[in-house]
Amino acid sequence: MESFARPIRQYLDDLSWFVRAREIRVLHVRTSADMRATALRLAAAQELHPENPSPWVVLEDPFTADSDGWPARAERLRIQHEERRKRMAEEGEELPDLPPRPAATDPLADFGVQLAQLLAAKATWHDGIVIVLSPTRIEDARAACDAVRALLTTKRLHTVRWVLIDSDAGALEPVAAHAGNLAMRSALLIDDAEAQRDLAHLLDAAERAPTDISGPARVGAAWPPGVSPPERRNRPSADPEAIDAILHKEGIDLPLAGARGGELSRAVLRGAQALRGGQALKAVLHQAKARDLCIEAGLSREATLMELVLGAYLVAAADPGLAAQTYQIASNRAEQANLPNLSAEAQIALGALHLRMDERAEAAAAYSRAAALAQKANSAILMIEALRLAGQAHLELNHEEDAIRLWTAAIEQARKALSGAAPEGSAGVPGAVDIAEPSPPSAAEVKASSAAEVARALAALLRKRGLKERAAALEDESRALE
Repeated sequence: MESFARPIRQYLDDLSWFVRAREIRVLHVRTSADMRATALRLAAAQELHPENPSPWVVLEDPFTADSDGWPARAERLRIQHEERRKRMAEEGEELPDLPPRPAATDPLADFGVQLAQLLAAKATWHDGIVIVLSPTRIEDARAACDAVRALLTTKRLHTVRWVLIDSDAGALEPVAAHAGNLAMRSALLIDDAEAQRDLAHLLDAAERAPTDISGPARVGAAWPPGVSPPERRNRPSADPEAIDAILHKEGIDLPLAGARGGELSRAVLRGAQALRGGQALKAVLHQAKARDLCIEAGLSREATLMELVLGAYLVAAADPGLAAQTYQIASNRAEQANLPNLSAEAQIALGALHLRMDERAEAAAAYSRAAALAQKANSAILMIEALRLAGQAHLELNHEEDAIRLWTAAIEQARKALSGAAPEGSAGVPGAVDIAEPSPPSAAEVKASSAAEVARALAALLRKRGLKERAAALEDESRALE
């Protein structure tokens, strides 16, 4: 689809130019929420550009009202340096260890000192460093820009270059403006109207294609009109109905391999197309058909996934009551099929819907059940996130004791994972179900979870209650959980 391919090509050209034009200090990239991950991956991949001499470090920590994120970013610099050092050692390359962490003073100054340490601990062929700054959230754009400008103008950091991956609103644009001729600008933005037209053409082509034509043509790829591949001896036909007949004859149960699979993919795509076009009710009808096809095929996991999407479409169609029913049905279906992770996701979606409807008690109950189901699924990330959300819902109900208990349970699970100990049951989780003893999650899972955010929220609540020492300890621990 050219609506996606063209901006991606232009963005890659800009990244390649930035790699080569080493006098440029700042590349400011505007992108949308749905293309942010793509923009980030393509930027980080430039470390492997044949003309790149610099390590690239990715920093996604948010700028929030509670924390500017610089301590977490400083720790992330050390973590990524150590990972790079290990990988280079495997290839016979040497990268020096970092000296001890700078003494804590001012968070931004500490980050600057840490950057200087990375510049000094370099391989023989390294030159400078590139920081890919892509905050997941910016609540105080002015403070964020002031901090980055201060780092940009620090003399001993003159070989540090910046890729700022920003929202379409351009919160970080003042940094590029400050850099003047030493900045360049790029964008990874999709023209929604053009994308809609591309998708419509793709679906129309797929529906017009003969059933016995090649697989690529059946999904809308370019193919000469009226041309079908010649029949091959002793090879099955490409016709979906013929595929179904062969599978049935051989006793092979692949319910989405033939005609039903094509019907399902078209229903899903038509639903997505309708939603992007602002036709939420039409999207609901297409997605309901996709869900029903999966149910008829006896595919519980796929039916649950289709039902979760259907719930979101119903929210878009302004029918929160039916959306809540749909999420509950999806949760029940997944639990009956022994898919507790999907059941937990459905409960988290249900909790978010209750919050949207200002039903905080119901939201807290849904999040708590999600935590218990996530623990049954051995999913540390889901469990910690569900406990965080449940605690937040209770806090908004002024149930501080419940919030403390839930957040403490989340931190305890994170601690056990980092120590290698098995977690304990579902203590502290209201409404918990009977579940088997799970295996402990990995440290990597915990560091990818919202455990650090939970620790900071719990610290703020304890500090409010006058428990300053416990709060300070949790703030320190939050950095270890990043």
